[in-house]
Amino acid sequence: MTMRPLFRAGLLAVSLGVLSPSIAFSQAVRPRLLVVISIDQFRPDYLQRFRRYFGPGGFNLLLGQGAEFSQAQYEHSITQTCAGHAVILTGSYANANGIVANAWYNPALRRPEYCAFDSTAKVIGASSEGRSPRNLRDSTVGDQLKRATEGRSRVIAIAGKDRSAIMMGGHLADAAYWTEDTVVASSTYYMKELPPYVSRFNSSGAISKYQGRVWDRALPAAAYSIAGRDNVAAEEDVGGMGRTFPHQLASGASSERFMEGFETSPFENEVLVDFAMEVVRAEHLGGDEDPDLLALGFSANDLVGHSYGPDSHEMMDITVRTDRLLERFFTFLMQQVGRDNLVIALTADHGVASLPELLRARRPSTNAGRIDPAVIAEAAERALRTRYGTPRAPGWVERPNWIMNQSWPFLYLNLPALEDRGVKLEEAELVAKQAVQAVPGVAQVLTGAELAQQRASGNHSRSELSYDPERSGQVFYVLAPYLLPGARPEGTTHGSPWTYDTHVPLLLFGPGIKPGRYGEVVGVADLAPTLSALLGIPAPNRSQGRVLQEALR
Repeated sequence: MTMRPLFRAGLLAVSLGVLSPSIAFSQAVRPRLLVVISIDQFRPDYLQRFRRYFGPGGFNLLLGQGAEFSQAQYEHSITQTCAGHAVILTGSYANANGIVANAWYNPALRRPEYCAFDSTAKVIGASSEGRSPRNLRDSTVGDQLKRATEGRSRVIAIAGKDRSAIMMGGHLADAAYWTEDTVVASSTYYMKELPPYVSRFNSSGAISKYQGRVWDRALPAAAYSIAGRDNVAAEEDVGGMGRTFPHQLASGASSERFMEGFETSPFENEVLVDFAMEVVRAEHLGGDEDPDLLALGFSANDLVGHSYGPDSHEMMDITVRTDRLLERFFTFLMQQVGRDNLVIALTADHGVASLPELLRARRPSTNAGRIDPAVIAEAAERALRTRYGTPRAPGWVERPNWIMNQSWPFLYLNLPALEDRGVKLEEAELVAKQAVQAVPGVAQVLTGAELAQQRASGNHSRSELSYDPERSGQVFYVLAPYLLPGARPEGTTHGSPWTYDTHVPLLLFGPGIKPGRYGEVVGVADLAPTLSALLGIPAPNRSQGRVLQEALR
């Protein structure tokens, strides 16, 4: 699991703000509007499996007239949503940007902390905890653009999930928007109140009008035979919509049940595209010489994949519908700003594993399955108790355990109890490591000390790229391929370093892009410095990728 060399000399020059003539683009060439699209949990094989059903102006526009990097990979190990979206526009991994996972254990607060949590901010339009990019330790392309144009450029990020929009938007974004509680919401980190056009959009019932709507197939039923059976026992019943087509969204008093179904349907993507077009119009994006950046994240694809799997009728259908939405959106953008003023980048934050039960039905000899992470934590706890006895509990500890928190793929040790007992941390890590290694299905275990040593030596393995000493646990483990964390025999997930989770599409389109299919292995971290080069600005501060010069004119 070692990676290609990072921090190349040419990239370092870019990160320091020195653009060489070979990658510096003139004012006349750089786009007026850069649109970055992330389709949450989107595998590149979808582009070939379902291409016969795509129109000419969506995915096919990018595939036929843009640059396709067919072997784009995430180089880190923890392929989760927040971590992936943090990479897309920083060009850096968790060892630099600090976003190790969707959440991590905070020993100072003695509780898990969400990646986009901010106690100093409030959500506008909804009642959840505060949200902001404060946990992100790197700048984004949007941040660099705002600095380069002294704030004149507009940077706006939109997604179904707050963490997706926030991590792509960065620290200096004018706004990050997401769907929550039947409205488009934002944070006081960006603004005191929603702009009037956003309030009007919410007042129109743009989301609530989908209550009771039926999600049925967009194509004739026979076309879905390439996706297997519609009714698979391991699929989930989300929001009461059932496991088979047609799926009806809830209606009436239960907004929570309705939102579960809405966010796991193509209808959320429809709302996001409608809202994105409203943002382009209202904010006059691409309307002057200073480039603007719009990031758009299709989050519903991820929830559909989690519930029904990548080999389902539902995944095929939302992919075909996403293509139609992209065609509509691209047509609108070209009408608004002109084809020659527009650059589009499309990628994903991670892939996904197939349903283990489906894999075993197809190949009975496979080792696909599920394991409860609690089993792994219990193995480490038993080993530590056998070696050191029962830990003495400080007053703030609810129960005297050696494992303070288990959050796949990390185990967090009870550091105060180790200090109280006079046990060296590295010694306790090794005891826990040996116990975890003995659990069937665990492929690799590394301790915090081992990861810190890799970090100090510059050995950028997948695991080290996902490691931050302040936020990561003291024991890190990797499950065997197609072994998923979880006790319930439903749905699927991602988060591993295996190819089905790390391999994603990477498509570029627009002036300055050389069309073609590029088959060499590239990193998603290469996208941010490449887009920075197209904009003629320095790459994000800690960018670890390279400029994809082979696809630039």
